[in-house]
Amino acid sequence: MKAPSSLGRLGPWAVLAGIALLAALPAVMHNQYYQNMLLLTFLFCVLGNGWNIMAGYAGYVSLGQSAFLGIGAYTAAILAVRWHVSPFLVAPLGGVAAALFALVVGLVVLRTRGHSFVIITIAFLFIMQIVALNWSGLTNGSTGITLPLPPFHKPWQTAPFYWYMLALAALSLWMSAWIRRTKFGMGLIAIREDEDKAGAVGINTTIYKVTAFMASVFLTGVAGGVYAYYLTFIDPIGMFSILVSVQTVLAAMLGGRGTVWGPVLGAFILEPLNEASYAYFGSNQSHLIVFGVAMILIVLFLPRGIIPTIGDWWTARTAAVRAASGRAQAAAAGEGDPA
Repeated sequence: MKAPSSLGRLGPWAVLAGIALLAALPAVMHNQYYQNMLLLTFLFCVLGNGWNIMAGYAGYVSLGQSAFLGIGAYTAAILAVRWHVSPFLVAPLGGVAAALFALVVGLVVLRTRGHSFVIITIAFLFIMQIVALNWSGLTNGSTGITLPLPPFHKPWQTAPFYWYMLALAALSLWMSAWIRRTKFGMGLIAIREDEDKAGAVGINTTIYKVTAFMASVFLTGVAGGVYAYYLTFIDPIGMFSILVSVQTVLAAMLGGRGTVWGPVLGAFILEPLNEASYAYFGSNQSHLIVFGVAMILIVLFLPRGIIPTIGDWWTARTAAVRAASGRAQAAAAGEGDPA
């Protein structure tokens, strides 16, 4: 199958080599701390790539992405406990549940735009948290759900989760790049630029937006199931946390909203920053200051993110070099002409 062009520009073999290198790390490095940090980085890659499909391509910024992480986590946890099967096996059903929720919710909330859509997604996140807290018969309420302990030996106890999440991150990157280069992706960008004009030229904006919404949350839901098994315990406060949504948006904006590699770059910057803030401020809420300051700095100095900013700088530099070269050639040609 042909690689998406955005990946192709970087070099498909370079991408595969990078993934293979990351996949090999647990075999040569049994440090659980670094494996955990990379696993969470992959999780934010999945979340950021999904968010980017809806917010970066279609222009609908959501702060409720973690709601679908929670839906996937609870779906996998409930099914695994009741069916007595490995959560790994039912994690894809978490993605199906998240996509179905996106279908139902998207038909209603995608009628709004701009700030109204942002506020509704926040409200949806808290509604899901309240439902999980109060539907004790299904979710155990505030008591939460305890999943079976993974049957892996200690040196390898994180590796299966690491590889599963890495595969999801790679798949989310491929899906984002594939959507970006298709007619469907072009339609989403047309909606982002001017939704009314996109509808006028024949794009069924409702179908495009709802389909994008479902695609943006499917792998997030699967990742939720894997993350729940990794934690072996979930509760409504942890799984439907707005902080996770904020970190997802921060990662995508830092790397470059609307670009294929932006959420990936942002995730690889954000998670080490997250670990550093926890190490410095502890587990209290003071580390939120770090994310607040980071968000302000990005909005002020990198409003388009790192990748677009570097791209603009490189384009301007290349144009300046070509212009200087052209002037030098013209001057040399002038000196060579007979007086």
